[in-house]
Amino acid sequence: MDKGDIFSILAALIVVSLVAVVFQPPVADVVPEVPANVTLETTPNPSVTPPPALPSPEPPEPVRISYTTEFWDRPCCYLPDNLTFYGGSDPLWKNSSDIIQFAYIEEKKGGITEVFHVPYAVWRLNCSVSATIRPEAARFRMALVDLENGAIVEGAELRYPGSIIKNVQRGGKDFYLIVAVDEVDSYRITLETLAQYL
Repeated sequence: MDKGDIFSILAALIVVSLVAVVFQPPVADVVPEVPANVTLETTPNPSVTPPPALPSPEPPEPVRISYTTEFWDRPCCYLPDNLTFYGGSDPLWKNSSDIIQFAYIEEKKGGITEVFHVPYAVWRLNCSVSATIRPEAARFRMALVDLENGAIVEGAELRYPGSIIKNVQRGGKDFYLIVAVDEVDSYRITLETLAQYL
């Protein structure tokens, strides 16, 4: 072999080496091989800690409901003649410590209230009537009206002083009250719900 052939071979090796260096493919990550007789340990799942318990919602401050003078556009403006159709007082709730008052009206005269919104699925009207001057002539009549369609949802009638409770299972609606009184010193209607419905 002559010297020219050796130089040609060396030149070819240098060119191939330079091309390999310039156009080098990316290096793959090296993963150590695991022997076949070794089992891989699985990483235990971290224990899931439940989120901290949210504090129970604060009971709302009771809102006073007032009478309004602008009610002629309401779908219902008069009490029906017979409110005894709606029955007497509903049963008391068992856990009186869980009862939350969220609104009330306290008056001496009757009228039509402003519109109020009730977001709770279950709530009640707790009505108490006081009449000391002429208790034998005292009469209290009340109707809870759905603003949307003018339907009377609940009604109550008391002759003589006392109290009556009416449970309501309609929430997320706007309502108003129509109240009529005769010979009543004062009355209070408290809107209440249970803590579980807040």
